[in-house]
Amino acid sequence: MQCAQIRVALSALADDEDPGIDRDDVDAHLTGCTECRAWHAAAADATAAARAGWRREADVPDLTAEVLAAVAADRRPRKAARAARAGAGAPAGRSLVHAGVLRWALGLSAVAQLLLALPAMLADPGIGDAASHTGREMASFDVAVAIGFLFVAGRPAWARALVPLAVALAGCLLLTSSIDVIDGAAQLGHELNHLLAGVQAVLVWLLARTDRTPVGPEPFSGDGTDRTVPGQA
Repeated sequence: MQCAQIRVALSALADDEDPGIDRDDVDAHLTGCTECRAWHAAAADATAAARAGWRREADVPDLTAEVLAAVAADRRPRKAARAARAGAGAPAGRSLVHAGVLRWALGLSAVAQLLLALPAMLADPGIGDAASHTGREMASFDVAVAIGFLFVAGRPAWARALVPLAVALAGCLLLTSSIDVIDGAAQLGHELNHLLAGVQAVLVWLLARTDRTPVGPEPFSGDGTDRTVPGQA
């Protein structure tokens, strides 16, 4: 009988399966075949070691739930940071288009403000003309504000810093214009140019809500390491 047949039968017997040949024939072959006896001994040792390993693995506690919870806890701060940057608004593509429209509108309004203010600022006032002097000062203020809006149009992350100024300016102009029109000190048509300040305030406010870019460094690095400066948490 061939050694290959005997070894197949021995493997079947080790697994409590039908060897396919008579057990006495297997034992008789092992008695006279040194190589098959060595093979059988090695196979028996391997089977015993594998079963011992299975028993050891069965005694090891299942830490799958704990590991998954730790991974989720490590990812949560980074997901929160990304969510804070992305915001809870419209989808990314639509949000980018919306921010682009706001930036263009704010930039064009700032250019228009510059075109209106520069001639008044550079005009040659008459000698001792207090009204012209006041007009030049107001025009200088308009130029400074317009430049600020231009910078915000280029860097939307700065919009939040300019919102208080823009809203306060629009509110003060609305209040003073209303008082002057009611008192008859100014014509309504002349005061309509102050609507530009109100439009700019709305644009800056909307841009500040659209852009969620953090001004400082992210509190977590790419590998989840906390980079918060001590004392600033």
